[in-house]
Amino acid sequence: LYVTNIKKRFANQPRIYHTFLEILHTYQKEQRGIKEVLEQVSSLFADHPDLLREFTFFLPDAVQEQAKERLSRAAAEAEAKQGGCGGG
Repeated sequence: LYVTNIKKRFANQPRIYHTFLEILHTYQKEQRGIKEVLEQVSSLFADHPDLLREFTFFLPDAVQEQAKERLSRAAAEAEAKQGGCGGG
C-alpha cells in the first residue's frame, strides 16, 4: 500500500518512484545499511513529510526506532521548508 501511494504520488515523476524501488531493492539485498537508506529516502522525499513518516512503518521492527528518529527529523525539516517562516 505504501509503495502504491508513492507510485500514485509520483505518477508524473516516475524517476522518483524508480529510485525509491532501487533503494529498497539494494537494502533488501543487504548491499546498503539502514543509515544509508534513511539518508537517501530523506533526500528523495524531502518535500513530502507524510511519506517520510509513513516510511518508518514500512521498515522491519528491528530498525524502526532508529528510522523513526531520523525520518521524524527529515519530516520536520520538510514541513519547515513548506510552511516557511513567514517568508514572502
